[in-house]
This record gives sequence, structure tokens and C-alpha cells, in this order.
Amino acid sequence: MSPRRASRIALALASGVAVVALLPAAPAQAVTSGGIINGGRWCSAGQRVTGGGASVIGEGSGDFNTRIEGSEVSAHFDHTTNTVAGLWATTIRNTDGTSHQIGLFGVCVDSVAGYQVVSKDVTVVAGGFLRDIATCPVGTAALGGGANDTSYSYNQPASGDRIVQESSPGTTGSQSLWLTALRNNDTVSHLIRLFAVCANTPAGYQIIHKDLTLAAGGFVRDTARCPVGSVVLSGGAAVVGSGSADFKTRIQESAPGVADSQSLWMTALRNSASVSHTISLYAVCANPIAGYQVVSSTV
Repeated sequence: MSPRRASRIALALASGVAVVALLPAAPAQAVTSGGIINGGRWCSAGQRVTGGGASVIGEGSGDFNTRIEGSEVSAHFDHTTNTVAGLWATTIRNTDGTSHQIGLFGVCVDSVAGYQVVSKDVTVVAGGFLRDIATCPVGTAALGGGANDTSYSYNQPASGDRIVQESSPGTTGSQSLWLTALRNNDTVSHLIRLFAVCANTPAGYQIIHKDLTLAAGGFVRDTARCPVGSVVLSGGAAVVGSGSADFKTRIQESAPGVADSQSLWMTALRNSASVSHTISLYAVCANPIAGYQVVSSTV
């Protein structure tokens, strides 16, 4: 099926707002309790990917007890057309006591000036924690970002035990960046690759955020919305106003969507700490870019 052929499935959020995510009109199978998937969907030939993620679909709104374990950008060279197609691969685990249907998403655009993927590899020891950044070159902007285990391969069985705790855009001085916080709960070390998808600043580029206070043990499933007329390129969530530390959060879902004609990014996050945190939910937005589409698949 062409990535452009999609149906709309409503996702009701904790706020009561209906989010419409683009999902393929294809049969889906549930990810069983304890199951883990690592996959995504290719952009059209010649397109680049700016962001992506995963969410539970078709079940309204709730705490589905999933967790994002990795999210990364990749590319495939098509020797038939001599073009490169982008892919956003997401690793998500179902730690709930029941099965869930999962949507895997990628945000695709035609070629963007200055497009490049910046990465940094960091070894995280067994039981270790990482909170670090991948930084875009001066003069470019972060369109998206993430992190994943370098031993993973797209659409191959995933192993290990990791939790992505934060994933968000930011700046340091005059440079744009992507921040990731991740814990390695495995019994062995893993080489983690941090990503920032960078490009010349597109027209209308802005980072929208929604701040909220999340109590100890609390959960939120909510959105940051782009201005009317703009589109979402990526998004995420992070703890703000508390410096840098292991804040014991957990990103459970992270995905693009649409509500009331506004493009948005939805994030589900749990605060597992014993204290409250201020959380920022982010959407990276811009004027519509040529070829813009959200591609998706279900598992």
C-alpha cells in the first residue's frame, strides 16, 4: 500500500481532546503482554524523515503501560530508482497485562536544504543512566532526534531492557540540539547512539511547548499543538527547571497527530519519582514542506 493511502483513527487523550493520527487502512495484530517490537515504515523514494514514534491505537485514552526503548533515524538506498528513502524506527515494549495494537509513525518530507543526521555514540554500563545531547552544526536547526541501541536492526527482534525517560529539542548557546535521557536496565553494557536530525532552518520553524506539573507517581497523556497552518515535524517531552539528573520519568508513547485541523505531537509519560516534576511537552513545527506526509504501519 502507498504511504499516502491512510485512514484516520481517533485517539482520545487525557485532556478529553480527540487526536486523529494517520494510520494505514490495514489489518492490525496486537502486541501481546510482555512483547516488544522494533520497526517503522519507509518514506516515499527520495524523501527524508524528520521524526517518528509509536502509540497505542484504537483504545481511547489511558495509561497503557507501554514504554519507548529506542527511536532512531535510518535510510535505505533504492538501487532501482537510485534514490534514498528515510525511515524512523521505534522500539516499544508492552509491559501491560493485556495486548495492545501499536501504530508506528514516520514524518516524511522531500529533500530539505542542509539535511544531515548528527550522531554521538555513548556506552551505557549495566544499570547505568545517560542524559546527553546530539548537537546540530551552527546555523542549522534540529527537526527531530532520538536514541537507540547500535546493535538493533530495523524490523529485527529487539533485546535488552532500556527506558527512554526524556526526548526533546533544545539549544546550547547558538546551537540547536536534541536531548535524550535513557536508562539501561540490562545486565550488560550497551552502545547507545544519540541522534539529531538537522537542516537549514525551514520557514515557520518554531518549537511549541506545553508545561505542566506532574505529581510523584503521576501520569499524563497530552499534546503540544502547532499553530494553525503549520505542520509537526517531531516532538517529545523533558523535565525542565531542575538542572540535569535522573528524574525517573518514562516515555510510554510518542507520536504525531491532528486535532481540530491542528497538527500536533502526543506524548504519554509517567513520573516514577518520589517528587513532582515540571514537564514540557514539545512539538517541532514549521510551514508545510514539499512532500510532507505522515506514514505509518500497525502491529
